Order: sequence, then structure tokens, then C-alpha cells
Amino acid sequence: MTDSNPFAYEETERYQNGERVLIETGAPPKALHHWRNIDPHVGPALDRMLGEFCFGDVWDRPELDFRVRRIITITTIATLGRPTLLRTHIRGALAQGLSRSELMEVFVHMIPYAGFPVALSCVEVAAEVFAEIDSASEA
Repeated sequence: MTDSNPFAYEETERYQNGERVLIETGAPPKALHHWRNIDPHVGPALDRMLGEFCFGDVWDRPELDFRVRRIITITTIATLGRPTLLRTHIRGALAQGLSRSELMEVFVHMIPYAGFPVALSCVEVAAEVFAEIDSASEA
């Protein structure tokens, strides 16, 4: 931390590794900075924790590739009923190279494990994201 900004912190090697992982999975550079801009008190800490732990440590473990990790993340977020983060990860999956039909198949595969309500909600969220992307590309 610096004296001039009590919420500032040094971007560690773990954090920089997390940013690299995010970029490799389709996120724009400095995507984590979104959190530090939301709230000056907790935002920088969220930014650091996501960068260092979530992406720098967990996502970069060698046993699973980024594609598998993205599918696990999407199904977990979907099952927890978090549509805002689901939208973000659907966009990330598309940027990462997963196709729309692959994403829809993930949701179909969830039916016997998470149930129709969860899977159908995911299909609706995905359709909204696809429509937003299509509208933006037509503009």
C-alpha cells in the first residue's frame, strides 16, 4: 500500500499471471480493473483476490485446460443462479473459442444434474447474450 492511496497495492507476479490468464481466455487487458472502479473500498481487494488467487493460482493450474475450466465455471455459476456472472462467462467462452452450439449443449447436459429450471434459465440468458452480440455487430 502507498501512503497517498490507502487502497492501492503493488501488482504482484501472481496478479500479473492472473491478468495473462484472463487475456488468454478472451478478456480484454486490465479486465480486473473493473472491480477497483466499482468501489474504492472493496474494489481493489476484489481485484487483487481475483487476479492473484482465482486466475493467477487456480485457473493457471496445469491439470485442466482453460476450455474445461470455463465450462466448469459456467455450470457452477449457472447452478448457483447468478445470471450477471453467467452473462460475463458466456461472453468469455465465446471470445475463448467455444461455439454457441457448444454452450447450448452444456446447458442441455445440465438438465439431469441441475434440473430443467436451471438449464432453461441458462438457455434464455445465452440467447439474450447472443442477441446483444448480434445487434452490436449489425450496428
